[in-house]
Amino acid sequence: MPIISIGTPKRSIFEPGSRPYLESVETINHMTPFGTLKSHQDMAEFLFIEKGHCRMLLPDRSIPLRADDLVLINSGVLHDFKIHTSFTAFTMHISSLHLCGLPPGHLTKAAVPVVLRVGLEGNHSFLRTLMRELQLLAALNVESDARNEIAAVLVQAFIIASIELARKKETGEENTSFNMGIRIKEYIDAHYLENIKLHDIAEALHINLYYLSHTFKDVTGSSPMQYIIRRRIDEAQTLLLTTNMTITDIAMQCGYNNSNYFQSVFSNIVGMPPGKYRKTWSQ
Repeated sequence: MPIISIGTPKRSIFEPGSRPYLESVETINHMTPFGTLKSHQDMAEFLFIEKGHCRMLLPDRSIPLRADDLVLINSGVLHDFKIHTSFTAFTMHISSLHLCGLPPGHLTKAAVPVVLRVGLEGNHSFLRTLMRELQLLAALNVESDARNEIAAVLVQAFIIASIELARKKETGEENTSFNMGIRIKEYIDAHYLENIKLHDIAEALHINLYYLSHTFKDVTGSSPMQYIIRRRIDEAQTLLLTTNMTITDIAMQCGYNNSNYFQSVFSNIVGMPPGKYRKTWSQ
């Protein structure tokens, strides 16, 4: 595996001396009592909708929420919920938060909670993984400094990733990257059987190689070359079951000039060589 350089961050999003930590985690469902607007003083809050939908009630408005919404709520914001019986969510309360340029306990500049859609791929997948790990950690019954320290580190990572996602939403950068990711995917879908290289894709779409690779992976969860290989093997599987073409001809049809190399790639992905695959699934 090649060495991937990361390095030291140029600056922190947290004010010097600020070290936020996870105060508590709470599950919300139809058994949770509601009915009065309340706020959390000196604590910021993340709310993630796991299932169903609800309305977040504020003093002057309400915000509709649904599954996969992540809500960033500043300290002191009065809110309540109107939920349905199939609703499930959880909240994380963050203490000692002080982001650069914001008042203590604030996640955003907005006067109302900020809602982010958290998908299943790319950077969104990373956020979901952090949430899952924090839930598992909170579920441990053993109270210890080590557990609390790990939770603090994880929640700091979660804050950084969430703030970056909110920034991209505000500037439109995420939509721009998503749209380019879709353009890359469409180009590959049209040319994956040809002898295309990353340079060819970048040149055709007038983008650089770094942006190409990272944008595509953020949208699809895989690198462009991994996606090309997967599409080629999918095509080979179809040809094996629907035609009488030889394995060599199928290899050529799917962009492989070397039949032995094609069979090796096919076996690694499918779990069996092409001949056995055809025999097994044609019966």
